[in-house]
Amino acid sequence: MAQVQAQSVTDTARHVLPTVQVQAARPAKYAAGSRFTSLDSTALAAYQGGTVADVLSARTPLHLKTYGPGQLASISIRGTSARHTAVLWHGFALNFPTLGEADMALLPVAGVSRIDVQHGPAASLYGSGAVGGAVVLGEQTAPAGTRLGGMAEVGSFGTRTLSVSGSQRDGRVSIRTGFMVRDARNDFTYTSREFAGVLRRRQQNAALQQSSFQQDLTVQVGRRGELSAAAWLTDANRQIQPSMGAANNHARERDQSARVVLGYRQRGLRSETVVRVAWFGDLLDYQNDDLATSHSRSAVRQAHLEHTLRWRSNVSLRLGAEAQDFVARVDGYRRSVQEQRYAGFALLRYDPTPRLRLTLNARQAALPGRQPPLTPTLGAEWEVWRTNQQQLWLKASTARSYRAPTLNERYWRPGGNPNLIPETSVGGESGLHYEATTSSQLRLQADLTAYGLVVDDWVQWIPDANGVYSPRNLRQVRTQGLEASSQLQWQLGGYALRAGAGYAFTQARKISGYPTDADPIGVQLPYVPLHAATLHTDHEWRGWLLTASGTFTGFRYTSASATEYLPSYRLLNGSVGRRFAVGRWQLTALLQGYNLGNADYQNYDARAMPGRSGTLSLRANWH
Repeated sequence: MAQVQAQSVTDTARHVLPTVQVQAARPAKYAAGSRFTSLDSTALAAYQGGTVADVLSARTPLHLKTYGPGQLASISIRGTSARHTAVLWHGFALNFPTLGEADMALLPVAGVSRIDVQHGPAASLYGSGAVGGAVVLGEQTAPAGTRLGGMAEVGSFGTRTLSVSGSQRDGRVSIRTGFMVRDARNDFTYTSREFAGVLRRRQQNAALQQSSFQQDLTVQVGRRGELSAAAWLTDANRQIQPSMGAANNHARERDQSARVVLGYRQRGLRSETVVRVAWFGDLLDYQNDDLATSHSRSAVRQAHLEHTLRWRSNVSLRLGAEAQDFVARVDGYRRSVQEQRYAGFALLRYDPTPRLRLTLNARQAALPGRQPPLTPTLGAEWEVWRTNQQQLWLKASTARSYRAPTLNERYWRPGGNPNLIPETSVGGESGLHYEATTSSQLRLQADLTAYGLVVDDWVQWIPDANGVYSPRNLRQVRTQGLEASSQLQWQLGGYALRAGAGYAFTQARKISGYPTDADPIGVQLPYVPLHAATLHTDHEWRGWLLTASGTFTGFRYTSASATEYLPSYRLLNGSVGRRFAVGRWQLTALLQGYNLGNADYQNYDARAMPGRSGTLSLRANWH
């Protein structure tokens, strides 16, 4: 970007329609021993007017570095950077090939049915970029019958959201259409500490307009075949919020993305073959008072083939291959760039007994001019204790992963370095997963994971003798920590409760580099909080809805030398609503409040964040 130049461990889910079958690409099938954080459609429901960045920030202890409301939002998993996180939709990466990362603020929740986060290196499953982890966006599927839905929302600082959707599913055809448009002035007030004292100012140049259109179609072909097609178009026109105290240069950015996926699935008695092709195109235009419009165009054509064999109910082998063709026309490259990448993979799942699950995966990629390493993964889950109401699993995994250099890192002029080698990571984790069902109305889950991860040849942009910044493979970084989470579901008569808590202790430090590096060895990396936590509760009683969520983010260094930092902060959000029926319509009125404690904080240095705010929405569903 121009600015940068309900949780559970689950198994593969299968949803069976009368004739049409839609199988979600759930990642845990071949990832035994790995930690997952999952947000289902119920958890996402309150954020239908927001983005993936909003829901991950509110419902998980994952740290997202954001430059302001609606501005660039980049995720950090286990102390790594946004370029070390693969973000996938329909099995294909959404990371920009130029930047190597995905902007979570550009991904509306309205187009997503589920979010699964795999923590730790996972290249064997997802390919390049899954060094610290991966975020898998679940694709939308149409429920049975005919359904219509809509939402209108208004809120503080000129926020307005409108969305409509419709779906139809019968024995052979499933179709869904969704559209969302959102805009906001973001003219909130904030406190600025300046030479003249503490002043109250109003945010300028932070308005945004955002829209999304999604179309999904699945058609049954014969008895065992299935054709599918999906399109997702997003458009964001954003003013770039200036730093506090800086002059407003009226910076603006336009981000447009078009994503189209076609697929065919053929099922046999003990096998399944899947072929998918996709075209992703991204446009980024940036301008300000001092710079004429800078253009960035990129497109990725990609194909995916996999064949799954199931010898017995407890043995499954998936073999596959992928191909990608990148084309980029970026003003900063001074020429058009095109390259191809290929990969082959094998995923094995073997359950020797009902109490033991094993997975062994491997992927080998081929990149132009360089050879990435083989990336294997070994995982295990063992049920060490079980009663009629409780079970305890011991889990462990180890993996190697890699990240190919981005197009910007290789081709930017001046400064691009075509000799960069892929970053690699080796990591391992172990932990416990506990489940208890004391009655048909009460269920408890809890997870505790300890991990370690080392990233070699971490790319860092440093200035040369002429002051020109250039990327180099300089760093070796080690991250280690603890992750804990728990989820509770309880129902008593007409009352239902869902509650969850999460905590992350993340220590991320450079352990080796060059003597001329500006950042020292052994200090916490910038913008990686040592402690982060979240707590939420969702209540429903006779149509009344009440939610509350709180997050804690520890202090973060803002400089490589670890001499400057942002203080920790706490945020409290909540909502109250009423659900009622009018004929075949189900209506929900919802009042939501954000930063109810009116905390004065910064997520990124010198970027103001809003105080107390709220939205009022009306949602309608017909079936």
